[in-house]
Amino acid sequence: MARSPLILVALISLIPLLCHSFSPETPTGRRILVLVDDLAVKSSQSLYFKSLSSRGYELDFKLADDPKIALQRYGQYLYDGLVLFCPTVERFGGSIDQAAILDFVDSGHDLIIAADVQSSDLIREIATECGADFDE
Repeated sequence: MARSPLILVALISLIPLLCHSFSPETPTGRRILVLVDDLAVKSSQSLYFKSLSSRGYELDFKLADDPKIALQRYGQYLYDGLVLFCPTVERFGGSIDQAAILDFVDSGHDLIIAADVQSSDLIREIATECGADFDE
């Protein structure tokens, strides 16, 4: 019985921290990895990226074939969302592949894919696994 008041005091002391962490003024869970074919996409699609940034998302731009990219480290996801603006990529760099992206989505994270009629088979397969079909 002596431990109950101590635990209650500890939980009460965390309430301000928990309330602050979900505040709309300080968004959490907003780190987005943006993979691009060419860094010029950052400027050509600047309106879209500015709209995300203005809503509190922190964007991390990387080339899709960068050998150092990863979605997770030590079993923890580094990002809350993934944007693929790399329709022609044949193979991702680092530890990212189709299975890693599908695991990312299956674990409850967000995915946005930009694709067109000339998209690579890799991008088409990821989209198909997520429920989007491409017409030949």
